[in-house]
Amino acid sequence: MTEQTTSPSRAESRYLETIAQLGGDRHTVAAAAVARALDLSAPTVHEMLRRLARDGYIERAAQRGWQLTAAGRHEAAAMRRRRSVVERFLRTQTTIPAEEIADEADHLLAAISPKLEQHLRLASWTGERPCDTSPVAVSDRIRTQTPRSSAGRRPSAAR
Repeated sequence: MTEQTTSPSRAESRYLETIAQLGGDRHTVAAAAVARALDLSAPTVHEMLRRLARDGYIERAAQRGWQLTAAGRHEAAAMRRRRSVVERFLRTQTTIPAEEIADEADHLLAAISPKLEQHLRLASWTGERPCDTSPVAVSDRIRTQTPRSSAGRRPSAAR
């Protein structure tokens, strides 16, 4: 196993999120369960699991299966937060039917940047509870009004 140095790809993040959903943060998950959950072939899943292990996100468990490492748990939690933000935005700011929200979120998750994620977080914040940790500065969220130009005004009389 090597130390991971880059963020996981979107596909890797999807696997990490699935492993976390199936086994929690510390339980083992069989490759077959991951394949069923993602509706993918066993060879495809095994190849990705080997890559995730090589990158330090998962490790083989003593009792058959795979489990997330600390880095994998961190990335899976980040993916769950992103999904939560996107799904909340879709529920509160669009007319997409509830039964389609998860699928639409999957499509968006493959395309949004961390910056857009922050904007979605702010756009769907209702104020009912503290906004999810947002590094966006307050001054960036408030549009400042530019001062009116003096054009069109009568010049003041000189004394």
